[in-house]
Amino acid sequence: MRWIFLLLLAATGMGTLKVQAGPWARAPGEVFLSFSQNLSASAEALATGMMEVSGYSSIYGEVGLGRRLTLGLDLGRGDDTDEAIVFLRRTLTRPEGRVQVALDLGYGERSADLLGDSQLARIGLSLGRGIDAAALDWLPVEMTGGWVGLDAITVWDLTRNEQRWKIEATLGLRPSERVSVLLQGIAEQWPGADISYGLNPSVVFQIREGTSVELGLRSSFDDTPRVGLELGLWHQF
Repeated sequence: MRWIFLLLLAATGMGTLKVQAGPWARAPGEVFLSFSQNLSASAEALATGMMEVSGYSSIYGEVGLGRRLTLGLDLGRGDDTDEAIVFLRRTLTRPEGRVQVALDLGYGERSADLLGDSQLARIGLSLGRGIDAAALDWLPVEMTGGWVGLDAITVWDLTRNEQRWKIEATLGLRPSERVSVLLQGIAEQWPGADISYGLNPSVVFQIREGTSVELGLRSSFDDTPRVGLELGLWHQF
């Protein structure tokens, strides 16, 4: 699977440059691509001056198929793991609905240096709601709108008969048509590990029509708290 990941990186010409999966269906033929690079280190290592940095690269893509169906691809590569999942999302609500609901099913593969290859199955539930500018007029800064989202995903390791889950809650605000501010809270659990929590603020700048850059802070709180930075490139066409 690793060669697939490297091939896609080369094909995009981006090197190692994610967007939240949401319930809103993409228009037929509409394509969204996201490339991101995350660098993190344990808080303890940073406090002692040790630069033990871990990296994680990801590619996320969606294409609208029509009839409220969206085909997606989620690729990730860490220091000793690779993962690829293809999924199909069905938006259950009509496009004009203020609240959007979607379900997705996916299949993929994970490769870990110490564990070998695993076959994966995924199921996800997404909820989302747009926020009008009038509902945000109490804020000290004028907003053009925003949204809230909740994504819950369970991934089964079919090879090892294990499962992991992840819940992401996102608040997005738009101070202008070219700038968005995001705050994301995360809870997740991997097999054999305690639940970990994260808080991820970021800012997205539109640099040209259809292309945006994301700059974010990343943090996780468990037995070994970690902090990090993320740089992402989003493109829609």
